[in-house]
Order: sequence, then structure tokens, then C-alpha cells
Amino acid sequence: MTAPRHHPDHKKQRAKSLRQAVAIYCSTGMTLLGATNLFSSHYGFSFKLFDSILAVLLCGLPAMLVFTWFHALPGRQRFLKKEIAVYAGLALLAGLAVFKIGSLAGPFRFSAQTRSIAVLPFQNLGDKNDESFSDGVTEDIITQLARVSNLKVISRTSVMAYKNTTKTLPQIGKELGVSFILEGSVRRQSGRIRIVGQLIDASKDEHYWAETYDRPMTDVLTVQSEVARRIAQALRVQLTPGEEARLKKEKKVDPEAYAFYARGREYYYRYTPEDNAQALLLFKKASDIDPSFAPAWAGLGDAYAMGWRFGTEDATLEKAVEMSRKALALDPDLAEGHKALGLALESMGQVSEGLSSYYDAVALNPNYAPVVANIGSILSSMGRFDEALRWLRKSIDLQPGFARYYALVGLQYANLGLNDQARVWLRKSLEFQPGFIFPEMLLASLPLYEGKADEVRENIKKILADKPGEPNALNISGDAELLAGRFAAAVPFYSALVEATSPTGAPGNKLAFALIKSGRKAEGEKMLTKSLAGCRENPGLANPWSPLHFDIAEAEAVGGRVKEALDGLEKALDGGYSDRWLLIDPLLESLKPEPRFAAIKNRLEKRLAEMRDNVARMAFGD
Repeated sequence: MTAPRHHPDHKKQRAKSLRQAVAIYCSTGMTLLGATNLFSSHYGFSFKLFDSILAVLLCGLPAMLVFTWFHALPGRQRFLKKEIAVYAGLALLAGLAVFKIGSLAGPFRFSAQTRSIAVLPFQNLGDKNDESFSDGVTEDIITQLARVSNLKVISRTSVMAYKNTTKTLPQIGKELGVSFILEGSVRRQSGRIRIVGQLIDASKDEHYWAETYDRPMTDVLTVQSEVARRIAQALRVQLTPGEEARLKKEKKVDPEAYAFYARGREYYYRYTPEDNAQALLLFKKASDIDPSFAPAWAGLGDAYAMGWRFGTEDATLEKAVEMSRKALALDPDLAEGHKALGLALESMGQVSEGLSSYYDAVALNPNYAPVVANIGSILSSMGRFDEALRWLRKSIDLQPGFARYYALVGLQYANLGLNDQARVWLRKSLEFQPGFIFPEMLLASLPLYEGKADEVRENIKKILADKPGEPNALNISGDAELLAGRFAAAVPFYSALVEATSPTGAPGNKLAFALIKSGRKAEGEKMLTKSLAGCRENPGLANPWSPLHFDIAEAEAVGGRVKEALDGLEKALDGGYSDRWLLIDPLLESLKPEPRFAAIKNRLEKRLAEMRDNVARMAFGD
């Protein structure tokens, strides 16, 4: 027999049951949505699944409330017609919502993994001399897309390898790790530019979006921004207000200035002294024709800084800073200007200021692979290997196939004492660039830290046979002899190293130690004095993380000044020095009996262990 529905106790029972049911329903629903979100993000599923489940849960909430109200009491309660009508209506509403979500044109939303794109080199349909111009358009579209923080954009260097390729789009998408590919064409004629863009789903090789732009040449920059904005809309990528404003900003440029600038960038990216000098001339022409064109000044900043590194006459860092600041005065939101300024400041030894400029650049362009890698390199020099690894792994995501980035990742694993992982990445680097000396050196030196000095000795012999006089090979050869106790054999290597580089710091310290240990004390002490004086006079000593602090402590240890050496090592570690060479360095032998030295080594080992733990928690998806 059914209990009377109007009894006061029944109302209390229903209210209690409703509270319990709502709590259980909401917690279960949130758990389900969280799990769906996790799997969608991890496996790249369309977020239509998440929205469909959310729609069903929202429609199910009133149905649950109605059911609980009518069936919360003990015993059996009959289903009423009005109750069934409510269930039917809500089921219909849920079905319509799911149908609507599923039938929306294109993907409703994409997970972070699927919001990825590569812009293939646009085909030049104009004069054959316009090839660099069409490549410039490609680069600028990449740059505009790269400014969108919720979009992964493959760098220019990686996509240019696919120019005139015969590979299919699905192959390219898989190799570059992207879901979408933009391809198109450029025609410049009679003062106008025609750009055709096609967005393609790489996995299905299906057209997803296409558009044609026919504008005056002066609008070329505006068109590129518009293409980026339309693609972001097509992919349902949420733009920040700042990104929206930058992409909507109208930009005019003299067509001839833009053409010179585009050619200049082509030469700059070849990274040779001769090509950099040509880039410098082209950027100057662009800035002379259109002094308001900020990218041309940023190009000059880059080229002067790179020219200084190449030793080009008249290429000074002061000019690099001046040109970069002029670019930023014209356009404070120009990532290329911040990057050029960072390169100049870093080269001047103002590392913190350079790092700050790089952070400014990457805030404006999160996909700027060279800047991402530069940040990683600076963090590595500061002894922050775990943070450096995160940035350098990102640089590979943005510029796959670039050997230098793989080698830098390998270096971080080596710095952390993870030799097996280091070997994997260094070998990958050599696959992309056989004969690349940097990873070859690192691979050859890793056994030093495994107590296998003789193996290192044989490895380096092979390298020196092909590249006699290579400074890194000379240094590692000397280290192998030193660790094996063959001090006299180490002297020729370190002597050649000092002649090729500098008598200051590590080269001078090592030569001094080898000379003293092989019975040539007077020569060794003279070299040690010279090395120590050079370290103390070096302006780089102003940086707390500079390896010069360790070099000074090392020299003090060789000279037998134990307290000064220990004080110096502690100062070096306080500044961030984290090189595990300290743990095996034979030049510190005079410190071995000291408890402070044992404490210093323990401190470094603990720091490296903490960084290894941090790396273990990083989800790289290897």
C-alpha cells in the first residue's frame, strides 16, 4: 500500500533525499566531465564529446530531481503520466543538444594538441625573381600565426625544408606533428598582391577553409594579419584581447621596402658571415626606403649582432642595440625587435637584460623557436638545467629536425647526469646533421663521468684525426689524460688549447696543474698567476652565475690556498654554478681532506638530484 503523499514526515524525507541526490549527481557529473576533459586533452579527441556529455548532464539534472521527488519514499510509487511527459521532454531536449553539437561545421573545439599548424612555402606565381618575396610572405604569415598563444606553429626553418617537396600532406603533417597545414600562392603584379590560402586537415587530406585576397601591395602586412585571424577563427582558437587587437591593426608598408626586407631575411637565416653581410645591406635599403618600417630596423639589429659574432668589420653591438631600440620605438609589440635587442645585450655580457628581452619577445610570439632556444641556453648557463630542458624541448616541438636544438637537449641531460638520455638526443642530432662537432664532442666525453678515461681518450683520437686543433677535442683529450694520472701527456693538449683560446680560466688552470704535476713547477705557477689575474679582470665576473667564480676557486686550489678555494666554491654554488665537473675535477685534490669540500659536493649532488626529480615530473611524451 502506498503511503499518503501529504504526510509532513514525507516532505522531510523528500527534502533530505533531494539534497543527497543533488550532492551525488553533481560530484559524479564533475568527475565524469573531468575524466572526459583529461582524455580529450591527452589523446587529442574533439571536445564535442565533452560538450555532448555536459548537455546530457544538464538535461538530466531536472529529470533526477523529478524522479527523486516522486520516488523517494519507502515502497513502490507509480510513474505518473505528467512525470513521464517531463522525462520525455528532457530526453528530447538532450538529444537535440547533442545533435546540434555534432552537426556544427568543422570541429567544435580542439584540444591543445590538435591546435597545431604548419605553413608550407607559398608558391610564387609571379616573376621568377619574386621567389624570395613569396618566401617572405610565408614567413610573415607564420609570424602572425605564431603570435597566437593557443596555437602551435611550426617555425620557418622546418617548413622551408618542404619547399617543392613530393611528400603528401598527411606525411608532412605526421613528420611535423601538426593537425593542419596551410598552403597557398602569391602573385605580385602591377602594384597589387594576390594571396590564396588553403587550410587542410593533414590527417584526412581534406580542405577545411580557403580564401583569396586581392589587395594593393601597400596592404601586404595587413593581409597577412587577416589570414592569421581567419585561420584562428576557423580553428575556433580563442584569441586574447591583445592578440585580437594586434591582428586587426592596419599596417602599411612601401612595397619596395618590403621586398628588400624579405630578401634580407632569406640571407640572414643562412647564418654565414657572407650572407649576413648581404642581409645587412638589404635591411639598410629597406629602412632607407621606408624609415617607419619597424621590421627592417629589427633586421638590422639582428644582422649587426650576428655580424659582431662573425667578426665582421663595423658590425658593433652598440649599433645592434641602437637599431633594435629604433625598431621597438616604432612598434613596441614587435617580437623581432625584442629578440634582436636580447641577442645584442646577451652578446655584450648583459645576460639578465638579454634574458628579459627574450621573455618579452616570447610573450608576444610564443612560437618564436630561436628565442625559445636562446632562453633555454641562458638558463643552462645559469645552472638551471631542468628549466632549460623544458624550453629546449619546446624549441624542438616548434622547429623539428634542427640539429642544434637536439644537441642542446642532450647537453641538459648530460649536465644532469642522465647519460643514457643524453646519448639518445645527441645521436638524434647527428642523424639530422652528420659530422656536427658539438654532439660528437659531448658523446665522446660522457664516459669521463663514468670513470672510463681510456675510452674517452680513444674517442677523441678519432675526432682529432679528422679535426686537428679543435679546441673542445683538445680540452677533452687533456681531461682524459689528467683523470688517468698521465700529467705529462696532458700538457701538449692543454698548451695547444691555451694557444687556440685563452690562458685565462679553465684552459690556463688545467695547463698550470698539468705542468706542476709533471715536475715543471715554475712554468706551472707562472701560468697559474696569469690565469688567475685574467679571471679577476674579466667583466663577466659581475654575473653571479659566471663560471669565472668556479675558475678562480679552482686556481686557488691548485695554488694550495685551501680556505680561499672553499670560499670561492661556495660563492660559485650560491650564484647557481651546477657543473658536475666539480665532482670529479682533479684540480681540486688539495681540498679532498676538508669537511667543507665534502659538504660542497653534497650540496651540488642534492641540487642535481632535485633537478632530475623535476625533469621526471615533466610530461614530454617520449
